[in-house]
Amino acid sequence: MAKIYLIRHCESEGNACRRTQAHVDALITVKGYEQNEMLRRRFKGIHIDAIYSSDSHRSVMTVEPIARERDLPVHVRISLREVTTGIWEDMAWGNIAKEYPEDNRTWNETPWAITTPGASSYQQVSDRLVFGLRRIANEVGENGTALVASHSCSIKAALCTILGKPMTEVKEMGHGDNTSVSLLNIDTAGRITVQFMNDASHLPERLQRAWRGVAGDEINMAVYPCRLPEQANDLLRLAGEDAAQRGEAFAAEDYLKTAEALLREHPGYIAFSYLKGELCGYVRLGTDENLPCDCGVMERIYLIPSLQNKGFGEQLFGYAAHELRYADKSVLAMRKDGSPEEKRVMERFVFSNMNGHPTYASIYLYCPPCPYPILA
Repeated sequence: MAKIYLIRHCESEGNACRRTQAHVDALITVKGYEQNEMLRRRFKGIHIDAIYSSDSHRSVMTVEPIARERDLPVHVRISLREVTTGIWEDMAWGNIAKEYPEDNRTWNETPWAITTPGASSYQQVSDRLVFGLRRIANEVGENGTALVASHSCSIKAALCTILGKPMTEVKEMGHGDNTSVSLLNIDTAGRITVQFMNDASHLPERLQRAWRGVAGDEINMAVYPCRLPEQANDLLRLAGEDAAQRGEAFAAEDYLKTAEALLREHPGYIAFSYLKGELCGYVRLGTDENLPCDCGVMERIYLIPSLQNKGFGEQLFGYAAHELRYADKSVLAMRKDGSPEEKRVMERFVFSNMNGHPTYASIYLYCPPCPYPILA
C-alpha cells in the first residue's frame, strides 16, 4: 500500500496579506520559511521515495528543503493546484466582501456552491486532486512513500471525497494550518484511506496562524485608493495622527498639495483601509529618484492605534505590492527608520539591505519561475 503525506504549503503573501492568491503566485513570508524548517525536522528519519508539488512557488519551496537534503527532485504536477477563484484572483478579501457580497457569502457559508465568475467548483478540484494522488501512488509503487505539497481548499475538498462524504460537508474537513500534514494510504485498486489529517504538531504556537476557519469582517480589511478633493479631510486626519505618533511636524496645507500632485501622476499611490466599514488607516507609496527606476517606495503605513501590532499592516503591504506590480515595479523599498508598524511588516517579509542605499531595505516582488518541468 502506497503512503502519501499530503501537505499544505507554507505561509505566503496571500495568507499574511488576506488576498485571494490561489493561482496567482505569491512571496513566502519569514514565518513561512520557518514553518518549512519545522516540516523538514518533522520528516527527519522518515523514508521518502519521491516528492511532488503543485507549480506554485509557495508549494515548491515548502518541500524544497526536504528534497535538497535527500538529493531528490521535485515532480511538479498541475493536478495538485489550488482552486481557481476566477475574477477574485489577487483581490483583498475585504474588497471581495464589499464588492461581491452574495458570492462572498456563498464562499463562506456554502463553498461547494461557489458562484464567482471564472471559479472552479470544489467537486472539480476534488476530482482533479484525487486523480493526481492515485497517479502518484502508481508511480511510487505499492510500497512507496511520497511527499505531496498542495493547497488548503483542494486538500479539504479531496479529503471530503476520500472520506465518502458529500461535498456539502466539506467545511467539516477543517482548514489545515500552513504545512499541516495528512497521511493517506492508497492500495493497488486506487482505494484511499485517511490515517490522519491536518496535523500541525511540528509547529510551535508562534508559527501557527492567529485565526481559525474562515476569517471574516473582524480580520479582512477593504483597501481603496484615496480620492481628492472628496476625501481630503479624511486624509489630513490620518496623516496628522501618523505624524503626531512619529513625533513629526505636520503642515496640512503643504501635505495636501504634495498628495494632490502624487495622485495626479499615480492615482493609486495613496489608499485608505476600512474594517467593518470604518476608516482605519492608510498607505502611501512614492518614488525616489536616487533609487533604480524599477523600484517603488512604500513611504507610509498607518493604522489607528487599536489595530497596530496585530497583523493588519500586512494587508496594506499587500495593497502596495499589488499596486507596484501593476505599475511595472519589480522592487518595493521601505526606509529602515520607519514606524514600529512599518518595521514589524518588514520583519514579516524577507527584506534585505539595498546596496548603495543604506537607509533602505527592499524586497523583490516577483517569484522566480518554477525550476522543474510542469506536468499534468
